Amino acid sequence: MSKSDAEIKYSTCYFCTSRGCAMKVHVEGDRIRNVTYDTKAPITPGGFCIRPGLARDYQEHPFRLSFPLKRVGERGEDKWQQLSWPEALDEIAGKLDQLRRNYGPETLATSSGTGRGGWDFAKTRFMNLFGSPNRMGAVTVCYGPRSMVSFTTFGAAVMPRRKAGQTQLTVLWGRNPHEGGPSTWHGFQEAAREGIRTMVVDPRCTEAARSADLWVQIKPGTDAALALGMMNILIEEGLYDQSFVEAHTAGFPRLVERVRDYPPDRVARITGLSEYRLREISRFFAAHQPATFTIGVASEHSPPNSIQAVRAINILFTIAGSIDVEGGGLLAGPVPGFIPDAAMEANEALSPEQRKKQLGSDRFRFLSYPGWELVVEQLSRKWGERHPAAAYLNCMAHAPSLFRAMLTGKPYPVKGLIVSASNPLLSYANTKLVYRALKALDLLVTLDITWTPTAQLSDYVLPAACWLERPDMGNFSSVGAYPVVQIGEAALPAQIPGRYDRFDDYRFWRELGMRLGQEESWPWPTFEKVWEYRLREIMDRRGVDSLSGFIRTRRWETASPEPGRCGEGTLATPSGKIEIYSTILEKLGYDPLPAYQEPAAPDDTWRSYDLLNISGPRTRPYHHSEFRHVDSFRRRHPQPIVEIPVDTALRHGIVDGDWVWIETPLGRAKQRARLTTSFAPGLIATEHAWWYPEEPGAEPSLYGVWKSNINVTTDDDPDKCDPLSGAWPFKGPYLRCRIRKASAGDND
Repeated sequence: MSKSDAEIKYSTCYFCTSRGCAMKVHVEGDRIRNVTYDTKAPITPGGFCIRPGLARDYQEHPFRLSFPLKRVGERGEDKWQQLSWPEALDEIAGKLDQLRRNYGPETLATSSGTGRGGWDFAKTRFMNLFGSPNRMGAVTVCYGPRSMVSFTTFGAAVMPRRKAGQTQLTVLWGRNPHEGGPSTWHGFQEAAREGIRTMVVDPRCTEAARSADLWVQIKPGTDAALALGMMNILIEEGLYDQSFVEAHTAGFPRLVERVRDYPPDRVARITGLSEYRLREISRFFAAHQPATFTIGVASEHSPPNSIQAVRAINILFTIAGSIDVEGGGLLAGPVPGFIPDAAMEANEALSPEQRKKQLGSDRFRFLSYPGWELVVEQLSRKWGERHPAAAYLNCMAHAPSLFRAMLTGKPYPVKGLIVSASNPLLSYANTKLVYRALKALDLLVTLDITWTPTAQLSDYVLPAACWLERPDMGNFSSVGAYPVVQIGEAALPAQIPGRYDRFDDYRFWRELGMRLGQEESWPWPTFEKVWEYRLREIMDRRGVDSLSGFIRTRRWETASPEPGRCGEGTLATPSGKIEIYSTILEKLGYDPLPAYQEPAAPDDTWRSYDLLNISGPRTRPYHHSEFRHVDSFRRRHPQPIVEIPVDTALRHGIVDGDWVWIETPLGRAKQRARLTTSFAPGLIATEHAWWYPEEPGAEPSLYGVWKSNINVTTDDDPDKCDPLSGAWPFKGPYLRCRIRKASAGDND
């Protein structure tokens, strides 16, 4: 077959969660020849990204899961029996039905990853129909807090809309897209080329910080104090947008009183900046408006100020004049005619009584049912049933509380867990506790694309279709963050007799639900029919009657937000305005104004651990715990790296390239030293999610999960979690550690 004869499939890459980039997959028969960008589509990396190029190797890699498997040895013994899908689903459904009858439906929990295994609306639909409120996921420390803060504050997601000649500044706050987000990194570079000033807030001198006009180097976890201190200066010096604030915000006079508690001398002590530098930063910021901004996960990883930091940053940009204006952040809404995730989740099926059983929601109310219900009330008033907030992002059970219920049976037993494209042994804090919790379950099922350490502990391991084998949509499109619907088709079949038999996640949850009395609630027989249902109004407008017709004519639909939404009518907030003073937080019993809370001093157990660990900086070409099995990636980045300031390393007798133990009272992990001058002494930076697929899968190894996995050292004590969201600390004052050089052969 010649190059011109290869069939082109228009797919959507999900090798990361940057945005779900449009791809053209060139296919010969049932194999991939190569993958190229679909440059005509709205969502692309905008620059070079290495990940799509691995599609052929990834698709055919022996580490891919291919057929359903059932454990036949002891848990973790790596002994399996191959089953058919009907056999596996029948057995799993039977066990779930028994658990439900014995303990109630809340005994089942699920764990979500970041989307590469499928769409969480199907999982949420299943769980609501089953009767359990206990869905957990890494989204609690990822996009969920930023999404919930946006909907609470603005009644919408804020979409950065850079425009040459209008935008004066672009800001990365706790975000390093050079390693983690190709589209955002491309936009940052493009802004600089257009003459737009750039600003980066980060303790580390990242690639973005090195190239920025202004690098703001603060102590980890002090973002809220910085934003409050900047607001103090803007208000004191009359540098805020007074007309916008008076017309379109609620609670500004109370903010004026609040920021008086954050004078420059106090904020300088908290953040590590000088007073002069703080004023210089604030004036630079105010002089270059409007601005676009991207908030990274770093702000969400630093309890006790995670949510209030995100709140404070958003309000800072609001009073400066960057919201709802040309060249700034625009307020997004749903795509007309598209049915979003929230309308697919059957949320009405879960009774108020069952919602109240959601673990952790009594204490961490903002990012669980109590907060979600208040936000949805406002969104429904504004947009009706098709509001753009997806429940799975903003309505999670508290993972540390769930793991403790698995171990103790309190406040009630959690006996079953379905892990969907998630890897709890790598992605959650306190790995040893997570391990004990997984071992205590009566039923552990993993649906995933490849083998993982978590899969090795499972009773059933099921092969999931990846983005190459299922129709898919660009990430965040249905949750209001990017008002774009961009659909991709399956490039390859999900089943090839004799080679593999994989299910897309919709098919899995539907067929499992059909076996558990949910027959009437799954009217769409295939994932293709789901997308046709969700796109029907748009397809009718275009005169196409199939998903294939939609993709082959133009596979996207946009609803570009325009400035001036604040003046058109009421926003989807209780006051109808941008809520500086959050009445939703007030109803939940939290401080309605942003604040900085001093972290508690370490107790005797932790006091001798004198370094702060910035864990989890993104590292190309990996994405979280994925791709360690891909040879070409391992050659580029073969080992985990701990960055150590030069003087700190010298005090510990460590030189560049040494293996180093990072230790806490919970455990230790070994990574290779890279000496640096890019951040202050007293800090280290460790890579997250490291495991070794080349090592044995059976216990005690579990693919080397205990060697370099930094979450062996991180804490998930609920008392150290963010008091609003329940986010556990991956950065900031509660992530203390110490280091020492590893001796030769020191592997235990």
